[in-house]
Amino acid sequence: MAERTLMSRWDRTLAFALYLATFFFGAWWAASGLIQGAFRVIAPARYPVTLLAESPVDHGAEVISAVADTVTVRSDALSSGTVWMLASADFLQALTIAGVLIGSGLVIERLLRGKPFHRVVRPAILLAACSLAFGSLLTQGVRGLGQMMAASDLNDQLGGILVVGFSFDIVPIVAGFGLLALSYVIAAGMRLERDTEGLV
Repeated sequence: MAERTLMSRWDRTLAFALYLATFFFGAWWAASGLIQGAFRVIAPARYPVTLLAESPVDHGAEVISAVADTVTVRSDALSSGTVWMLASADFLQALTIAGVLIGSGLVIERLLRGKPFHRVVRPAILLAACSLAFGSLLTQGVRGLGQMMAASDLNDQLGGILVVGFSFDIVPIVAGFGLLALSYVIAAGMRLERDTEGLV
């Protein structure tokens, strides 16, 4: 009974709703990534690729300048190497999401059981953190390489407006390292709980 008092009924309801949302949304997102990666190989023109561009846009006198910095392309003219690179990024993203989903799901499940310092919590946070940090880094790198290859494949056909490069989002990587730091806080809490067990 003492374990149940760690969370109020309202907190448990919110945690359970978060658990369900995390599971269903994460599972759908991961599955859609796997499906997209598979169909990108089967039918490359079915799924678009977003590429960097520098394309002037027609504008009125009140607008000083207007340039489109991205372009979304559907094409069956991509080389097989480019297609496989983009598909690999889709697969890596799905695996990253799955790792975050499993790790966060285990943490929430232990919270619902009233055992926030269970021995499985720290490995679960480490799994989610490493998936988020290193999975995001690897996914963005592979997708960026695929985008650069796609730009090289299609630049002549699009009038040379494409930029052979890619954008990089550092937020998920920073968040992953933040979770890594949290795992050490959890480890310290677990040691403190063991050291003080039976003293109160």
